[in-house]
Amino acid sequence: MLYKLSWRSFLKQFRSYGIYLISITMAVMIYYSFNAMTHDQPLTKRAAQDIKIENILTVGSFFVIVMMVFFVLSANRFFITKRQQEVALYQLFGMKRRRIIFQSLVEIFALNLLAFLLGIGFGVIFSKLFSMILVKAMALDVTSSLFFSWQSVYVTAAVFIFVFIISAVQNVMVLSKKQVDGVFSAKSSFDLQKLKIKPYEISLGIFSLLLIISAYLVAFFIRPLTFRFVSISESFSILFWLPGGILLACIIGTYLFYRYGLKTIFYFLDKKKSRYYGLNYYERSRGLVAILKNWRSLALVTLLTALAIALIGGAISLVSIQSQVSQNETPTDFQIHTNELAKLKKIIKDNDGKITTSQNLHYKVTAGRFSLKLFSSEAINRFNLINILKLSDYQKFQEKHDDLPKIDSLKNNSGVLFSYDYVLYNSVGEVGRKITLPNGVAMTVQHFYSDLLGDSLLRYNAGVLVLPDAQFEAIQGVTYTIAMVNVKTKDEEKLANAVEKELNSDWGNDIYYDFSYQAGYLKGDITTKALKNTIPQTFTGNYSRLNHTSRFPIVRRATREAGIFMYVATFLGMIASITTAATVMLRQLSEVENGKKDFLLLQKLGVSRKQMKRNLYYQNAWIFAPPVLLVSGHAGFAIYTWSQFVTTGSYWLAYLFCGIVAVIYFIAYILTVKFFLHSWES
Repeated sequence: MLYKLSWRSFLKQFRSYGIYLISITMAVMIYYSFNAMTHDQPLTKRAAQDIKIENILTVGSFFVIVMMVFFVLSANRFFITKRQQEVALYQLFGMKRRRIIFQSLVEIFALNLLAFLLGIGFGVIFSKLFSMILVKAMALDVTSSLFFSWQSVYVTAAVFIFVFIISAVQNVMVLSKKQVDGVFSAKSSFDLQKLKIKPYEISLGIFSLLLIISAYLVAFFIRPLTFRFVSISESFSILFWLPGGILLACIIGTYLFYRYGLKTIFYFLDKKKSRYYGLNYYERSRGLVAILKNWRSLALVTLLTALAIALIGGAISLVSIQSQVSQNETPTDFQIHTNELAKLKKIIKDNDGKITTSQNLHYKVTAGRFSLKLFSSEAINRFNLINILKLSDYQKFQEKHDDLPKIDSLKNNSGVLFSYDYVLYNSVGEVGRKITLPNGVAMTVQHFYSDLLGDSLLRYNAGVLVLPDAQFEAIQGVTYTIAMVNVKTKDEEKLANAVEKELNSDWGNDIYYDFSYQAGYLKGDITTKALKNTIPQTFTGNYSRLNHTSRFPIVRRATREAGIFMYVATFLGMIASITTAATVMLRQLSEVENGKKDFLLLQKLGVSRKQMKRNLYYQNAWIFAPPVLLVSGHAGFAIYTWSQFVTTGSYWLAYLFCGIVAVIYFIAYILTVKFFLHSWES
């Protein structure tokens, strides 16, 4: 008889389990899909040319498990609380705790098993869609087919069992209490004395708001603050403790806000004359009770969702850096030593390609000395190899590449320097504009730019100094030429593979140098032959360079890395948003039974359905609105922080996710109110 009652109760409340079922099914579906793609041989082998997607998908799967466990523990507590009267009734009928626990575990197992089977089924169906999205994101030339992996089913089943064991342990711990009904009654009641606010709570409430606002302000000005601190303190430690401090302030501020901040806001709202109009005071009191009952869960949900969206911003920053570097390294399809240009032309011709543009850049490598003042310290002198480029060559090259800065002319003994290193030094110190070259030649740098002239591995060191042609000829150094070639072909990958096969990448063309600096004069030797019988001077050594590089494999690698990072980050952001919204929704639905008594009382007092409906919307708005506002604030300023240091990124997707979270929470908010009304009126 008791089993029949239990089964009927389970079926009667199955609608409540729908939210849990949908969320777990979705998590299982995504986990299976991620795992199945790691066993999809055509997909993984095709991507393995540039990146192992298995490792990244495995990391994504791990975070899916973490979110699933968090949601299951939160939802499981809701189900236990919801059936408290039923459990107390079983005890009244004399059912032993052991049978109650066993019955509860069977129900949880059945529910999770159903979610597992549905998740696997949908995972098999949607894995093709997910793999198609991944193929598109990574620009892979591979056909995506419907794929089923028994190995992925076994792994997903193992995770399912792990999650079930965790939820089972939670059930045993709660239901093994000596007096189960007493436990529930204690938890279900709320101390109304907590609604009264004390002076220290007002202080902590105001402090929470100030803490969050301060974190936002510091995040907004983080770039100038960082550089200012570095220049004064001569330390880079701020790069670690300032972002960590902002994160800690947001975490502490969020918990304090839900515990004391909202209570303080209610306190000041109650000072208005309209506090007793209609059901205003009742609505705010019920809203505050719900917040104080669930403030820890609301804070955790807010932080997890904000973190998930911030990670999307981080992925965009990483992708932007990689994309910018690959773009700067490959202004043309091929960069090659001129002594191998004839071979390249033959390979292009044999693979049905056609050279559209070709230009030789004439360089001369020499030694240089410049002053560097880091922070507020005294200036130090550094020696570097510098690649000199003719102004006429640069101007011809710039005409075909609009992203390069235009240089119309240069004065004598002046030039323009392209180097990542010098731009970095300028960010944290002062770089002297005067560069001393061999034999008393001194040059003044008019402008500093990032290295935009191709792959630095084909040159000696990174810096390129553009000088007038006449002075180029007069400077001591070793000359060399790089051919910059653009090609038109039907199959870029085929051509790039043929070039890589027939023109093996190799290091060579070694140079040897030995320089000293005395009385403002840099002198020494630089040659292609090893220096013999020389005493090492201030600046001595040797250097080699790469023989060729192709644009296609570099851009392909950057594209595929960007695709897989954004793919995983987007899916994690989506599942985090849905599971946290479902968690808040379940927390609210646990109050249905308590609210039903108020509903009946208000009905007897003559309150209309319209007023009670408004009351419900108002109460639940105080639960769903704060997470949306804080998630948007935390994530928005985190994304803005990323954009302060990586300015080339397009962060619209990360900001869009703030709006997506708002939509998801709004849908959960509407469903919660509808569920309340349906339960009460039925």
